[in-house]
Amino acid sequence: MKIKFWGVRGSVATPLTSDDVERKIFQALEAYKATGLTQGLDPLEWLEREKSVMRNAPAPFTFGGNTSCVEVKLGGKRIVLDMGTGLRPLGNSLFKEMFEKGGLDITFLLSHVHWDHIQGLPFFGPLYINKERGINNSWMFYGGTNWQRTAEVCMAGQMDPPTFPVSWKEIEQITYQMNAESVYDLRHFQVGAVDILAGKLNHPQETYGYRITGVDADGKSKIIAYTTDNEPYDPDDPDPRLLELAENADVWITDCQYSEHTYSGKGNGVSRRGWGHSYPRAIAHTAIQAKAKNVVLFHHDPGSSDAHISTIWVETQELIKRLGGSSRVIAAWEGLEL
Repeated sequence: MKIKFWGVRGSVATPLTSDDVERKIFQALEAYKATGLTQGLDPLEWLEREKSVMRNAPAPFTFGGNTSCVEVKLGGKRIVLDMGTGLRPLGNSLFKEMFEKGGLDITFLLSHVHWDHIQGLPFFGPLYINKERGINNSWMFYGGTNWQRTAEVCMAGQMDPPTFPVSWKEIEQITYQMNAESVYDLRHFQVGAVDILAGKLNHPQETYGYRITGVDADGKSKIIAYTTDNEPYDPDDPDPRLLELAENADVWITDCQYSEHTYSGKGNGVSRRGWGHSYPRAIAHTAIQAKAKNVVLFHHDPGSSDAHISTIWVETQELIKRLGGSSRVIAAWEGLEL
């Protein structure tokens, strides 16, 4: 089983600014200087040591700015969870494989169709490779139906003129195979030998979480749960539907967009109640009751600095330990592979 994170932000893409980069460089230099390892090193040696220090740091240099997109390889299938702006670099990484194999077969599971979860599709490079070139690409999309329109109509809508120069109809004409199915009624389905359970979550305009079960190369059953964009009804009493999806998961990828302070709007802040996102206390209680082995915090707020995301990460892990749980917590970053 392999999971790779190509986009981890929520709401809107958040690129690093020049000020961010400058600040990070100075922080890294100060941290390295404090080790006392700079004495007697020429600049090239110093640089190599610095790279080593950063690679072994407990947190990444940056969590990244692309929106939700996770690649899963399990049971001989490639499944892509959501199509945020992280789908663009994922697509670019697949060209070599596509030409070598004569095509790609990808199943896309959509949590919902808010822009931060579909905006990468028009920039997914393999979508534009013409079948007349001998490339037989196959795309299968699963999503809900209670979005005023079907998932397919929603995806096509963002490419309607004049908002995008290539229409959905043009894509349908050049691709080998493209299908879309609803999980609104189709709650339980198969992708090859991989078993998928869909469950409705609590988010404005309907969101779905997924439980993905398959067998790895060693013949062992593996479970991945993906529940982004979900707001707890009661942080101390998890929703049974959420527990069903996350139960005994090897990896539970979940929305933890806010700290509880941000969520509640304490002080002079704006309350985020009703916005459809979660926070550490709710995640901790769900992880313990579901007995999830690894919890991956995801859908980071665009306003959260890397330092703030790290604080949420630490807080969630400490809460789980304090409440008697054993789940390991990770805050997802672009490029993270599990």
